[in-house]
Order: sequence, then structure tokens, then C-alpha cells
Amino acid sequence: MKAVKFIQPVALAASLFAAASFTQAEEFSKSEIEEIVHQYILEHPEVIAEAIHKLQQRAEQEKAQKEAESLQQMTDMLINNPIDPVGGNSEGSLTIVEFFDYNCGYCKRANDTLQALIADNPDLKVVYKEWPILSESSGTAARIALAANLVYPEKYEALHRALLSTRSLRSENDVWKVIEQQQLDRAAIEAKLNDESIEQHISETSYLAQQLGITGTPAFVVGGRILKGAYPQAEIQKAIDEAKDS
Repeated sequence: MKAVKFIQPVALAASLFAAASFTQAEEFSKSEIEEIVHQYILEHPEVIAEAIHKLQQRAEQEKAQKEAESLQQMTDMLINNPIDPVGGNSEGSLTIVEFFDYNCGYCKRANDTLQALIADNPDLKVVYKEWPILSESSGTAARIALAANLVYPEKYEALHRALLSTRSLRSENDVWKVIEQQQLDRAAIEAKLNDESIEQHISETSYLAQQLGITGTPAFVVGGRILKGAYPQAEIQKAIDEAKDS
């Protein structure tokens, strides 16, 4: 079916090209036109690849434009939401947003990359978007971390790093072990687990991801760029530098 869709515009162009060599008064039957088109494609098969490439370029441009428009419309929700945990330089003039899941292996790898970027960019503010999409235990970890942020906002980033550094968070008990290792008050955190801002954060993060075309973790938003996946440090730094210059 895809081949037919691609060939249709090519066939139309070919038939018009062929018809141009005849007088307008001359008429062709359907079978004659099909034969002209068929012969043209056999003699010029490269037009199919050209049409496919052009279509892909157009789709990518439309996607990029839609993402840019969504980013512009959702800037406040992305970087200025008071319920979001913040790291790096909380007063920094440049912001990077991370969508992550504590059970995501690529997020665990990206953890070191992000910390290196924070060290190299003292003016960098990090907004953390808890997006537990992989498992039930991911949701448990996210909710406990968000509750901890309500009690200890200044200690959230250290907890965040510790949770991502833990090989497995298969149960709620695994998460509480990390809480204890960070010497945080479990009772105080448990008292905040039903705070409405926690579900609001997760719901809004899911909505943002959907609107921005983000389908997995990790994902980063820097300036006008959306980086989907565990990008190398140099590539994210390039996006940061571009945002500085814009």
C-alpha cells in the first residue's frame, strides 16, 4: 500500500509529462496512460526514490514545526511549574527539562551525563519531570520521590541520583531503603503521599509528553529542541550552547 501511495504522485507527473509531447486534442485511453506511466517509471526508477525522499522531508518538517509550536505554547508548564522538582542552579538563566522513569536503563545511563552537564554549566537549571511509564514500581518510586520533594526540596536531586543509581526498584521496600540511606524522615514523606500535587505533576507530565511527541524515556527539552533518548553529553551540550546563543 505504501508503494502505491508513493507511486501515485509520480505517475501523475509522468503522465502529464508524456501528454505534453502530444497535441491537447489527442485523447488517451486509461490503458494507454497506464502504459505510458509504467514505461516512464521503468526508464526512470530514480523518481520513486526522489518522491519518497521528498515526502519524508516534508513529514519531518511538519513534525518539527508542530513540536516547535507546542514548545512555545507550553513553555510555562515545562519550565515554570511550581510543583516540579528542580536541580542544578535553581536560579539559572538556562533550563533543561528531563522526562524520566526510575526503572529506565537509559535514564540511569543519562544520569551521569546530566550531572556532568550541571558541573560544566553553572548557570543550568534542571526541571525534573517524573514520568513513570514502565511499571507499577516506577509509579511507586515517582510518588515517593515527589512526596520527598515536598518535604525536602533541597535534597530531592541527591535522592533522584540515588534512585537512578539503584540497580533495581522492584518494590516499594526498595525505594524506602534508598530513602533511609539518604537519611530522610520516612514518616514525614509518607504524610505527603496523598498530596494532590503529586498526581497533578504526573498527569501534567504525561500530557506534555503526548503534546510534544515524546513516547519514551529519557527525553530532554533544551531551548527549542527536543532530544529523545540517551544522547551523548556532547550533543546535549551543543543544544545548550545553541540555546545560550538564541
